[in-house]
Amino acid sequence: MTNGKTKISWITIILLLTFWGICASFYPSMPEQVPTHWNIKGEIDGYSHKAVATLIMPLLPLGIYLLMIIIPKIDPKKESYRKFSASYEKICLATVLIMVGVVTMSLMAGLGYKVNISLIMRILLPIFFIYLGNYMAKIKHNYTLGFKTPWTLASEVVWKKTHRLGSKLMVAGGLVALLGLLASPTVGFVIMMAGILVPTIITTIYSYVIFAQQNK
Repeated sequence: MTNGKTKISWITIILLLTFWGICASFYPSMPEQVPTHWNIKGEIDGYSHKAVATLIMPLLPLGIYLLMIIIPKIDPKKESYRKFSASYEKICLATVLIMVGVVTMSLMAGLGYKVNISLIMRILLPIFFIYLGNYMAKIKHNYTLGFKTPWTLASEVVWKKTHRLGSKLMVAGGLVALLGLLASPTVGFVIMMAGILVPTIITTIYSYVIFAQQNK
């Protein structure tokens, strides 16, 4: 993305295609069934055929990236993206990296490595939440990204105030979620989800309150 315009990063696409090629190369080495889902205790509770794990799942980061590039071009508020293109680029990159990490962990488990995905996700998700929180206040009025409530979409003033608060709450919630690392996997998962959901709920209610006050 350059000059405030949303553009495809061909370097990113090439890297993601390379990632797919590397994953595909492990197809012969994989068992027929590869772990692809874990419960909150970190125990494997779901498997997929190795073709799904090595050929289809590694395409998800590329698919998500392309979707995030297309969205600004079809959003009714597409001009807004020009005002926060640098932040949007960073959000796209972080989202793709999270997906690459999840696919990689699944393949490592398939190859026989012990992967404590419950612990890893309880670290990655809060950090990702904090990361997004740092950019949330910079997101301009649009119909796709951000705290999209009926009240923020109806008013740019409500949008700005909501995202200023939401940005701070996301960072605080992410830090609380990280405290779950000090607890057992089950309790830690509950703490993590609370750290993510509570800021979202509070921010949604706040958007309504601000809208109601504005329209008195």
